[in-house]
Amino acid sequence: MNTIYKLSFAILLLAGFTSCDSFLDREPLAQVTNDSYFNSETNANSAAIGMYRTMTSSFTYGQTMVIVPEFSAGHVSHASIFPEYENFKTHNLAATNPWVANAWQGIYSTINTANNIIAHVAEMPENTISEEKRAQFIGEAKFVRALNYFFLVRAFGRVPLKLTATTEDEDVAIPQSEPSAIYQQLVKDLTESITELPEVHENTEATKGRATKAAAQALLAKVYLYQASITNEYVLAANTAAEIINSENFQLVDNFGSIWSSENTAESIFELQFDDQTTNTLASVSNDNASMLFYVNASIRELFEEGDKRQDFSIFHGSNDRYYMGKFPNATPPSQNLPIIRLAEILLIHAEAEARASNSVSDVAFSSLQKVLTRAGVPKEKSEFTTVDSFVKFIQEEKERELLFEGETWFDFCRTGLALEKYGTLANENGFVYPIPTAQINLRPDILEQNPGY
Repeated sequence: MNTIYKLSFAILLLAGFTSCDSFLDREPLAQVTNDSYFNSETNANSAAIGMYRTMTSSFTYGQTMVIVPEFSAGHVSHASIFPEYENFKTHNLAATNPWVANAWQGIYSTINTANNIIAHVAEMPENTISEEKRAQFIGEAKFVRALNYFFLVRAFGRVPLKLTATTEDEDVAIPQSEPSAIYQQLVKDLTESITELPEVHENTEATKGRATKAAAQALLAKVYLYQASITNEYVLAANTAAEIINSENFQLVDNFGSIWSSENTAESIFELQFDDQTTNTLASVSNDNASMLFYVNASIRELFEEGDKRQDFSIFHGSNDRYYMGKFPNATPPSQNLPIIRLAEILLIHAEAEARASNSVSDVAFSSLQKVLTRAGVPKEKSEFTTVDSFVKFIQEEKERELLFEGETWFDFCRTGLALEKYGTLANENGFVYPIPTAQINLRPDILEQNPGY
């Protein structure tokens, strides 16, 4: 059982209650923090534990932040064909969609919790906390803030960039920032957290799932890749991914399925922890059981070539002649951990960024791709890739196979525009981002603008 999530009182303290006319929805940002709570290292640590706990909500990584992009990517369906989910699959979203609003609410709730920690831990007197722990807790909060803003900027494009904690009586009036400005802040947060976080944590129940320097570096490599889609500068993504790979602190596990059938493997760089008390909502409703809501579209099996070891684990045939997500095997109880960043993805990021930076299918770039393909049992010859464009497209399609049901494919295809080729119901680039929730715009129409096309 993971001790990191046993202390739930910190969340209640950090979450608080809000008025019904608060900007950025009722709950996500207008939260109350008791200043006197941050008076000891123990309490600061409990606040950090509470911050991670907010990401296990069904509005965040406990369901919405994973399953919604999987609908957008056309991978899954709803058992009762509920339109609030199915409309993501047909790219026919309304700004009143409840899961758009839920994601917005849940993510900003986590961000405000991180903002509280950054502000209050920095102000704690020297006699209440060691400098080592002060840096660690602030670094963890910056990592978590960056992780959640990374989802927001990919999902919504222009969003309010809130970097200070919000209290109940504060009138928050924050305009939307351009994606380029949000990416700059992500780089700043992650660069700083790399210097503040420990290289590794002691391998104890209390430290599993907490951010490390490697987690910040890995997320930074991913951020650089997306930022390069704006700046066309891929060297930083390639170099940062290479640091993780060359450190040899992480290894691809031999058995692909063991990443999910066990916990915190040698491949996992950052993994969100669930247990019997802090359950994974998505695991409980995406498997072959009486609570099932989500199942896999059978055509997705065609993504895999013959002999790919990942196919039968990722997509398994169950009752009612349906296919299900094999990456959520622990449904009773739903204690399935969620690997958010793992080495295989960093290898694929490195392969693409290195090829783009050198404008060639170099041996170095191909080697990173080949490691993932070899583990899957489908190695290639370098000669099969005659252009950088064909190599990059294959990598993106390989990411879809490798990261299936991990909430990444939709955003990655939109990053390069490949989504327009893949999805016939996607009319234009306006559909790359979701609508800003109507409730948010109604609260502050003078501040928020709806995304084009909605």
